[in-house]
Amino acid sequence: MTRKPHRFLSLRISTFIAVLAVGMLAVGIVALRNGGSANKSTDSAAATLNTSAPAARTVSSTSSPTQIYNSTHTGVVKITTESGLGTGIVLDNNGDILTNDHVVEGASRFNVSFDSSNQTHTAKLVGTDPSDDLAVVKVDPSGLNLHPLTLGDSSTVQVGDTVYALGNPFGYTNSFSEGIVSGLDRSMTAPNGFTIGHSIQTDAAINPGNSGGPLLDGNGNVVGINAQIASNSSNSTGQGQNNGVGFAIPINTAKSVISQLEKSGHVSHGYLGIATSDGNQTGATVSSVQPGSPAESAGIQQGDLIKTIDGKAVNSSSDVVSAIEGRSAGSKVTLGIDRNGSSRSVQVTLGQQPTQAPTTSG
Repeated sequence: MTRKPHRFLSLRISTFIAVLAVGMLAVGIVALRNGGSANKSTDSAAATLNTSAPAARTVSSTSSPTQIYNSTHTGVVKITTESGLGTGIVLDNNGDILTNDHVVEGASRFNVSFDSSNQTHTAKLVGTDPSDDLAVVKVDPSGLNLHPLTLGDSSTVQVGDTVYALGNPFGYTNSFSEGIVSGLDRSMTAPNGFTIGHSIQTDAAINPGNSGGPLLDGNGNVVGINAQIASNSSNSTGQGQNNGVGFAIPINTAKSVISQLEKSGHVSHGYLGIATSDGNQTGATVSSVQPGSPAESAGIQQGDLIKTIDGKAVNSSSDVVSAIEGRSAGSKVTLGIDRNGSSRSVQVTLGQQPTQAPTTSG
């Protein structure tokens, strides 16, 4: 008599547990389904939000260094001249290749080697821009499977971003080095003595032969053209032994002149005719005015503090360089200056930049 109720009770308990387990499983399945739907809805909403929002900075990437190398190295070439070697970036399927002016300066013959075909082709000079240390050469694209690189946006680059230098240091074809952006808004001196503003500083290894090659971001986009290094043993182009301080020309500077180089073979740069320096005050102080220059004709004086150019704030000498270098001769610019505590506005008609920088001009 004691066993039957016990067995019945056990059966009821077992049945209850089974029913409860099935119920919990059903709830779990529903919750999982709802959770999946919620995630999809969230993803969809996020996608909709991203579509309508301004473009975000996209330097972060899940691509590994190996993936970036594999997707870009066929768009990089070795350029050999009678006096040395450098690197170039394939721009398009027409055979246009971007490099440094100092790589091709003074040369009459250019040989371009493609890693993808292991063949060397003769190239012709399309145009040079000594003021930005840039040049374009061209190969006959017939029969070539070209792989143009994607030109990025150097204005999005930040200190600490991972970057990669790809080139031919000391002739070692398609060498790949990793580093970070270690500084921004640096200044370089171009082959003709003028200043290249807003240059990118990196500790990615750059050596002779890297000149003209790409500085790549985490997505494999070109954000700079490797050009110089800081070295105690450097020559006039800054190409000594690497000490971990390299400089690249911002790709936005290159993008602003490539079409001119391809169409006319040269770039028209506006010329103001001043040298500036940075001090404790926000702005750029005029340290000298070139005799006979547009600045002198407009009444700009040594000691003037340039606060704005065409209404845009000037925070440093690099801002003056950037504001002028993108304009052609004949353009008019309005300088907001502070002279002895008094603000004034001065309009200047830019002249044609000389082929060589005067010793006191910036």
